[in-house]
Amino acid sequence: MSRKQKRRNKREGKIGSHKKQGSKLISPFNQIPNTAYMSWMNDRLPCMVWGGLLINRIGRKQAIEVFRQIGIHVGNLFCEVNDRSCNLPRVGIYGLSTLDDDLQDKFFEVLFTDERVVEALKPLILFKDLPLYEKWIEYLGDITENESQLWTILADAVSILLDHQSQEATDCRWAYMIPIVNSGRLQLQTEEQYREFTEYPNYEDQRKVRPFIRATEMQISGGMMDAEYLKAKKAWSENFWNNCKDNTPCFASVPEKNSVDFDLIKTLSSVQNIWTDLSDHFLETDKFTHVQPKRDASFGFCFYALTIAQEGLASSGKLVTAKLALRMLAEIHITFKYLIKVRSEELWDVYRSYGSGQAKLTFLKLDEVLEEQPGYIKREDIEALANEDIYMDFQDIDLGNWAKIDLRKMSQVADCKNIYDAYYSWTSSYAHGQWCAIRDIVFTTCYNPLHRLHRVPRSAPRYEDGAEKDLILLLNKILDLLNEVYPIFEKRAEIVQKDKG
Repeated sequence: MSRKQKRRNKREGKIGSHKKQGSKLISPFNQIPNTAYMSWMNDRLPCMVWGGLLINRIGRKQAIEVFRQIGIHVGNLFCEVNDRSCNLPRVGIYGLSTLDDDLQDKFFEVLFTDERVVEALKPLILFKDLPLYEKWIEYLGDITENESQLWTILADAVSILLDHQSQEATDCRWAYMIPIVNSGRLQLQTEEQYREFTEYPNYEDQRKVRPFIRATEMQISGGMMDAEYLKAKKAWSENFWNNCKDNTPCFASVPEKNSVDFDLIKTLSSVQNIWTDLSDHFLETDKFTHVQPKRDASFGFCFYALTIAQEGLASSGKLVTAKLALRMLAEIHITFKYLIKVRSEELWDVYRSYGSGQAKLTFLKLDEVLEEQPGYIKREDIEALANEDIYMDFQDIDLGNWAKIDLRKMSQVADCKNIYDAYYSWTSSYAHGQWCAIRDIVFTTCYNPLHRLHRVPRSAPRYEDGAEKDLILLLNKILDLLNEVYPIFEKRAEIVQKDKG
């Protein structure tokens, strides 16, 4: 099997794992009944931020040994009492507040064995609503440093934990689990799994161990059917993030400078020159004066595509309108190829008649419905279009799709689904003002880790992506189709590179 085939099969497998329900594709995780979610970043990271602070300040190797000692001592001590008020030895910041006093004391005793821990965890006292605040103060003392410096230290620690699969986040998730494993409350299936936890990260292939740790922590840290615990844990997490937002500023990246990577004038000229040649080819193949729906549409598709391509390129291929131009060119190509593929002369008539019906409908709305006339439409122009082939009183209006199937199905019939997938689906989100398109163009990510990578407005729209090659590609594909039905037309557009001199 070729590498390309392997990539295709892998991609199809990911799509195929979704279950179709009506117009939705349900993701594999959402197919699991009674599934509840607790986000690592939003809900669990704030409880294990003390682990990130340790890793960041005293080093990973030393921090893991501190985690291990806490896991051993707190886990073993939990086993010694049968009727504890707490059901698990949780060592997250909120979970600690639910432990019995002796377990809390043992946690702090082991944690602060290393004298460097005090300075590492100092940022925790920035939070006045920190669970067990008075107990933390006993060990950490009051704030003597510049508070802004403590926020910076905290930000450095949070930055390495934001990705739930990062090495440091996995370490912290393991630190949360190891007391529970040692307490015997989590029954692992094999001796090997037990060693993967207790001897982490020195036992077995970590590419297998790390996902197992993350999956187990995700199940256990969600509250284990304890709604009251879960609610209080979420409250602390939300307070943590709110405090971070209130006390630190946003940091937005500086927008990249936009540059045109090709010779815009010469490239536009290569497109504009095709218009003259196309006009000549139209006249050379013009044999009749009666209405010719197929011929008019075929050449019309190409002239219209030239217009759209020019306007998309005139924006240097980078403006939002260039993406809209791609969508329009994709629809022209699919429609044109569909009409050719179906091989029905009557369908060309249907295509043309549908357009005349839309002109009639617009004219009637201008005449009878709209009190304020839009400025971009001239009533007399619409009336002329509606009456051009047949007097509009005899013209029907089709309110559905002219071909009775949607564009996606048309692309399948025409064997150009690849064009639909590449140039229509995603660009449609820009045409419809859907969220991801808006997010892409007008927002950027705040790079303050303490703000959870939230969105802030850009200083200017994002115009880094160039569509010029795709505009030319689609335009030339449309010209190829004309050459199939009205040969021979071989002139094509091209991207002209800048003179290196």
